[in-house]
Amino acid sequence: MSFSQEPNPFGNFIPNTSRWNAYNALALARASDLAYQDPNAPLFGEAAKSWGFPQFKVLPVVDDIRAVVMRSQQEIIVAFRGTVVPKNQSTDWPDLSNWMTDFEALQTPFTTYFGGPEVGQVHKGFIEALFGVWPSLLDAVKQFQDSGQTLWVTGHSLGGALAVLATAAFTFANRMPVNGLYTYGQPRVGCLTFCTMCDSHFGDQHFRFVNDKDIVTRVPPRIFVHFPEPEFYGHSGKVLFFDNKHVLHTDEHWWNAFLINVSVGTQALPTMFNAPIADHNLENGYIANISTYISNVAAGTTKPVEW
Repeated sequence: MSFSQEPNPFGNFIPNTSRWNAYNALALARASDLAYQDPNAPLFGEAAKSWGFPQFKVLPVVDDIRAVVMRSQQEIIVAFRGTVVPKNQSTDWPDLSNWMTDFEALQTPFTTYFGGPEVGQVHKGFIEALFGVWPSLLDAVKQFQDSGQTLWVTGHSLGGALAVLATAAFTFANRMPVNGLYTYGQPRVGCLTFCTMCDSHFGDQHFRFVNDKDIVTRVPPRIFVHFPEPEFYGHSGKVLFFDNKHVLHTDEHWWNAFLINVSVGTQALPTMFNAPIADHNLENGYIANISTYISNVAAGTTKPVEW
């Protein structure tokens, strides 16, 4: 079934809220999935228009980074593509090894790229990737946001990391409010100071999905060993955790248990990245689980999650 033949995921989208909403989570996961698709294929434009977005822009790929900006009369959606799996690769697991090289995972001040107040250090590779597309992205959003539309940012995997940094750029450097930031299988982005600043300014609007043992959510490691001093990474936002029975939890216990039970260090990462892990899959992992959760809540077999 093509995107244009599926039910409209934005049919139940609520644009004028900043609170958690399961239908918004599903719609933005679908937008993240759309960002992976070939923008030159007919189904891409058909899907966007059938979802209620007659205007959209696909920003040129810069260093394999792609962002899609979609406009309706009520909302602007910015969706980032994650890491693309090479067609000749034997598994469906993205090549994440370059994320963990010393050069890429070194931290650099956020303000070096975006100005604004001092908000801490971020992953050098991620921030440089976003900065390459930022002028075009910002122009597209400003052009589309012509009648007070709310702004939403989303992404899966690497796209989730870029979504966090883009929301920080909108917030700290441009003073543009973001109604919702939804990420799926997102890696860590910055130091503890940066995470604290994000939480204090848009933490209540950031909903970070983790699917069971999705190892991408654990990189870079909390302590990134680097000479002469280690660098510390953290997460921001509100965690929504699917366990191995596909049950959704908002209790931090589940994320903490994952931190304790699954050892992640720089030496073990190459082995982990060479194994296909279904938990990171957007379509069959995150989207399937969110869809099941919505159906179960509607049927009364699952209680809706609350904070």
